[in-house]
Amino acid sequence: MSPGSARVVEEMVVMLGEMDIHEVRASELARRAGVAIPTVYYNFHSLTDIIAEATVLMLNRYLAPFGEHLADMSRAVRSDDAAAFRDAATSYVQYSWSMPANEGIHRLAPLISYFRRVAPEDVRLRAVQARELADFIEVLHAAQSRGWISADDDATAFAVVHCTCVVGQAVFWHPAFGPLTAIEFSQGIGRLRYQTALRDNLRAMSLNEDDAQ
Repeated sequence: MSPGSARVVEEMVVMLGEMDIHEVRASELARRAGVAIPTVYYNFHSLTDIIAEATVLMLNRYLAPFGEHLADMSRAVRSDDAAAFRDAATSYVQYSWSMPANEGIHRLAPLISYFRRVAPEDVRLRAVQARELADFIEVLHAAQSRGWISADDDATAFAVVHCTCVVGQAVFWHPAFGPLTAIEFSQGIGRLRYQTALRDNLRAMSLNEDDAQ
């Protein structure tokens, strides 16, 4: 990809963070990127292709913090440092349910849906997601082999449920739910938990997010 086209994709990332897909215009993209409209299309067949490229880039950037925590977990396993693994695993789950992660997936979810609709043959998003999930499963299994996480817990199921729930915040979530997964170390050995903070009648609670917090 030429430097001009890379700049176009970067500007598309910025625009998709500010507006809905249907509001994106090639003329505005060219103006922001500081290029002529023909340059916008130099390496792309259409505006849709540029949106797809930007979506792949945005997903990789969204997952980068998760990857950093997973890398910390992997380093702890390699160095046989149980305390470091516990800290890294706790940080991973805490970040998963943080406001930055929540806000990021709300922005990404409609883009991912759009990408799959307009480019069903393009497997890049699925490949990125599969890589992240595989890394998580691998490090959990490694921790189980060292006795840091209970062997009674299904690490693969936990990883799939965790990732599904984190992404699911974009379309099915209420602040009263709280973090839906946890790795609990209070009894010494880690336990993989599915959980919710919801204790009251949701029908009687405010559906306004600001009121519920």
